[in-house]
Amino acid sequence: MWIFDTFVCFYINIDMDFLDYQFNTVGFYFAIILGIIIFFQILYYIIVYGRVAFFKEHKLTTDEKQNFCPSVSVVMCVKDDAYNLEKKLPIILEQEYPNFEVVVVNDASKDETEYMLRVLQEIYPNLNIVNLYNNVNGFLGKKYPLSLGIKSAKNDIILLTESDTMPLNYNWISTMVKGFKQKKDIVLGFTNFEQKSTFLNTLMQYENQTSAMNYLGNAMLNNPYMGQGRNMAYKREFFFETGGFISQYNVSVGEDDLFVNKNANSKNTAVVLNRDSINLASPKEKREEWVIQKKKHFKSMSHFKLKDKIISTLMPFATLLIYVLVALSIVFKFPWEYAIMPLVLKYIFQIIVYYKSSKTLGTKQVAFLSPLLEVLFLFINTTIRFFTLFTKKI
Repeated sequence: MWIFDTFVCFYINIDMDFLDYQFNTVGFYFAIILGIIIFFQILYYIIVYGRVAFFKEHKLTTDEKQNFCPSVSVVMCVKDDAYNLEKKLPIILEQEYPNFEVVVVNDASKDETEYMLRVLQEIYPNLNIVNLYNNVNGFLGKKYPLSLGIKSAKNDIILLTESDTMPLNYNWISTMVKGFKQKKDIVLGFTNFEQKSTFLNTLMQYENQTSAMNYLGNAMLNNPYMGQGRNMAYKREFFFETGGFISQYNVSVGEDDLFVNKNANSKNTAVVLNRDSINLASPKEKREEWVIQKKKHFKSMSHFKLKDKIISTLMPFATLLIYVLVALSIVFKFPWEYAIMPLVLKYIFQIIVYYKSSKTLGTKQVAFLSPLLEVLFLFINTTIRFFTLFTKKI
């Protein structure tokens, strides 16, 4: 009972202090701006992130799986990754789907990749190998090898993935192609990372989940602006009609998100988030590898359309403003108890959305760490973005 009395007295004292507060100060105006920004950030959580967080999965019936089965070519590029091919490629080759092939472009590998592909081809006749040798790929990155893989594909639906990624089950293809049922040209999926008990893995899980809520949520709101090359699909005819990667060969990154950013729109893009559509990738084990991956993403983002650059940086910028305004409000004598109240409200919505979206995406549960990780990423991303500006080749 004494705890309740103490709690009530505390808030009565706060209210009395607030009534005595002079409203015509700079701190008050900072607090008003703070409340407005947090209000709009909460709206963004609900409207955009909420599309993923509260997604209702539609279980495909046997008839639905059998009645729509267009021919599919799964295409991937590989370089010096024989280990993952042996471990993960068979799960793709054994998918429960009536008519599909897997096209693997071996981009001048120097390990046992070519040998491993030949061994697998003897077991799986639906494996099509395209070998590139030294000095053939005069362009940087995956765009040229991937273009050759798509050109070699026999079927009109191209389903992209990577050698370090595997489906969670044998229904991946049949689930992803349902996105084309409404006559779409591009289908976006989600790739999860294997969960490990390391701090780096926690960072990657949080970042991957945040990114997915943003780009998938926007796509569900008819504003697609990027996709993951580990799990997305488009029509082969559409790829060549739009010029493929020709306009982007001078950019070493972005074979996935830049293509989507250039060609996706509200009418031609679908999102598939059923659990069977999600695949699983091996996470980076070393901090240096993760930083390089992030540099590639920031380099790719620099070529986005202006509105999509704004969308992809809107939430981090708003978060930075929020903490600056909290500090300024307190510095200019606004009662700290009231300055942090909107922040606590933001945390409540943030944790709920991250918790629910983790259930949808199957990611590592980082909801209760999200406020802390959000602040940490303000420093991490700002630092990496800065150094990326001075990096010519990634």
